[in-house]
Amino acid sequence: MISDQSKVYFKTFDKLRYKFFKYFKYKSLDKFVDLIKYGIIPRPHYALGLVMAAHQAKELGYDKISVIEFGCWECDGLIDLENYIEDIKKFINIDFNVYGFDLGDGHPKNNHEDPRNRSYELSVGDYPFTKKKNLKKLKYTKLILGDVKDTVPNFLETNNFLSAPLGFIAFDLGYYTSTKNALEVLKNESKYYIPRPILYCDNNYFVLSNEGDKLAFDEFNNENKKVISPIGELAEQMSLSWKKWIFLGKRMYQLSDLAHEKYNIHYEQRINMRLNAKFTKTII
Repeated sequence: MISDQSKVYFKTFDKLRYKFFKYFKYKSLDKFVDLIKYGIIPRPHYALGLVMAAHQAKELGYDKISVIEFGCWECDGLIDLENYIEDIKKFINIDFNVYGFDLGDGHPKNNHEDPRNRSYELSVGDYPFTKKKNLKKLKYTKLILGDVKDTVPNFLETNNFLSAPLGFIAFDLGYYTSTKNALEVLKNESKYYIPRPILYCDNNYFVLSNEGDKLAFDEFNNENKKVISPIGELAEQMSLSWKKWIFLGKRMYQLSDLAHEKYNIHYEQRINMRLNAKFTKTII
């Protein structure tokens, strides 16, 4: 089920192409990647993060991964995540745990005066959760309400990620302080993650380097051995297939953990190959 929010941007012809995939090509990883590559399905960046994480995990011997969305607002993103997970499970034999973190009543009051939180643009109480009916559309996501300063430490203490390491995380909290607190989820031992988890950061537009998510990511890199890294040429190469990837691709990152015991295990980079197959002569 595609969320109501995404349906607004879902063109009729693209709906038909997606429906054709669901009926006739649902077992094809390559065809699913094409839907992403050409921007046919809504919220394709979520689908890309999921399929990249699932493919990496399965190739490295994992049977389940965990997925998180920080900043769920009306839960439309979680509905789309579940929808694409159901697609992916038909061609990659892997399972998922899904978690959503949100305050519930919009941007928090605490630290609002901190200039790094971009209060010149974001207001206290923006994006409150009002569409409670969306909760009924979620099949298995666990929604965790509260300030991430409090909920993330408790989440890390009460969940064992050995059986379902973190694979994909979307950050859409807006505030620097909220993102900084949410990044605590990446400071655990290597065994609780796949070697290169996929990260998506929604807040890039008109965000300066000394504020917001950008600053929180930079500080994480300065303070930890793991590195949040852009994905080289992803935006540029994918924008040859669909122009909006020129900015969406720059919101995609990978957490590089060189100390991970499975970091250097070789496997076929099938998704990378499919994404740029038309533009690289050495790739079929």
